[in-house]
Amino acid sequence: MALYRTAAVVLGAKNWGEADKMMTFFTRERGLVQAAAFGCRRPRSPLAAGMQMFSQLELQLSEGKRVDTVRQCTLRHHYRKLSEDLTVMAYGSFVAEFLREFLPEGQPEPEIFDRLLAILQAFGQRNPRVTAVAAVYQLMEYTGMQLRYEHCVHCGKSIEGDAYFLPSAGGVLCAGCREQAAMEFPEDLRQFILHLRDFDWQEDKPVKIRSELLVRAEQLLLEHLQALLGRPMKSLAFIRQL
Repeated sequence: MALYRTAAVVLGAKNWGEADKMMTFFTRERGLVQAAAFGCRRPRSPLAAGMQMFSQLELQLSEGKRVDTVRQCTLRHHYRKLSEDLTVMAYGSFVAEFLREFLPEGQPEPEIFDRLLAILQAFGQRNPRVTAVAAVYQLMEYTGMQLRYEHCVHCGKSIEGDAYFLPSAGGVLCAGCREQAAMEFPEDLRQFILHLRDFDWQEDKPVKIRSELLVRAEQLLLEHLQALLGRPMKSLAFIRQL
């Protein structure tokens, strides 16, 4: 069996058998990878510490016909709030579920990997709800399923001022291209979504948020994701329990 090494973040873990876990890693070199971590639920297992959600790892894996196997694991970073604060954990799970659902397995995405590390770091410093919404708006840009906010999706006209919005058409519409089903899309909401999408996680300044804009931006995002998946995201149930 061929061995390979890769940087990784844990995006999913399910108990399997008596002492094992089936893991979902997002890796720098191979994108999403499913792998078995045999014996990792035993207290003295050398894999035990690393096979926790959101752990940043250096892994050695062996390739398998159906699933890879974790051979060695070095814990590079532990995001404390993502493991100790239930609210932060819930919103982090939303980001993890998005990546699991919308990224193909085995396709390297080094830019997404680097951005994910910045997002996970931000969960320890910023409002988790805002962080999660901004994160998914940003990560959506790499999927090919993103919506457009700056130019009319029909005629290409640059949008200035209030406009209209229709996710099934691909995003924003100018007044001349408005469709009957399109909703009103005020300029302040459009600019707020663009701010979330383009936010630099290295910026030290706090993000100024108007709660009504956050609610509307979040609603648009969730409705779009549900339309793509055909169901609500499972992590939302976790969030609603808090």
